[in-house]
Amino acid sequence: MNTEMMNQVKNAEFFTLSSDDVKVCISDVGARLISFEYKGVNLLYGPQTAEELAQDTCYCGAVCGRVANRIAGGHFILDGKEYSLAVNNGPNHLHGGIVSFADRAWSVVAATDKRLELSLLSPDGEEGYPGAVQVRAIYTLEGRQLTLELSATTDAPTLLNLTNHAYWNLNGCGTMDDHLLQVKASAYTPMIANIPTGAVLPVSGTLYDLTAPACLGERNAPGAIEGGYDDNYVLPTVPGVKEAAVLTNGKMTLHLLTDAPGLQVYTGDYLPLKRGGVALEAQNFPDSPHQPHFPTIELRPGEPYCRTIAWLIE
Repeated sequence: MNTEMMNQVKNAEFFTLSSDDVKVCISDVGARLISFEYKGVNLLYGPQTAEELAQDTCYCGAVCGRVANRIAGGHFILDGKEYSLAVNNGPNHLHGGIVSFADRAWSVVAATDKRLELSLLSPDGEEGYPGAVQVRAIYTLEGRQLTLELSATTDAPTLLNLTNHAYWNLNGCGTMDDHLLQVKASAYTPMIANIPTGAVLPVSGTLYDLTAPACLGERNAPGAIEGGYDDNYVLPTVPGVKEAAVLTNGKMTLHLLTDAPGLQVYTGDYLPLKRGGVALEAQNFPDSPHQPHFPTIELRPGEPYCRTIAWLIE
């Protein structure tokens, strides 16, 4: 993080949304979810202060972009022209590059105790991407549901894939190994070294089958999922917002709803506190530019980009 970005983090602002049941804190840096309190418990793993934000390398609670997840080799071809991106995850580009949307101070458009609207201008050439992109993030709290609406426009053909990278731990501390996770997906995209092979396979009969609630601690145990989950699930192709995942610890339950085509499940094996939270990243598929049969992440002038992610706690 360069000096300018570090200063933005040190001067981070924090905003509170509240209802009778839920209290949410959001920072302008990265349009980040900082905390989500229910029944007096903060259900998010991650930094709570500007000082802690400056040390975060795990995208905790942030809006990731321009392209969330990985692009193999840090390059892509668009309209016959090859673009080279910042490489920040081995040989690959991850979550928007070295200075991503997660590191930037977003502008506050409007703020009340129920709604926060933020905007960000990503200039042409940032991290190697073409086109200037104007992004907007709107958080709205209604009762026990927090909704994030992401929208964007561009002045030149580019790529865009936005998500929120909150890590959930319904215990409020420790690990989430006792949590049960259900994902409403019958297929997934197998990976080699975190990059999709291009196949889309059924989850049935595999350890990736989360169509029924499964204990994350058991699935992450030795001899099960090596290194824990960091995998993309193919959500049903139905229009509008649908329930994509259900997470519970037996005392409370989180429902994740989205209109995204994919859900990246990451069980946090490489967090400072191993498995301190699970990230449920509603987004397009990883490495889409190199897999023409995956849903496209190309965005062109005159085309609106819209993504909705909502979290309901009970």
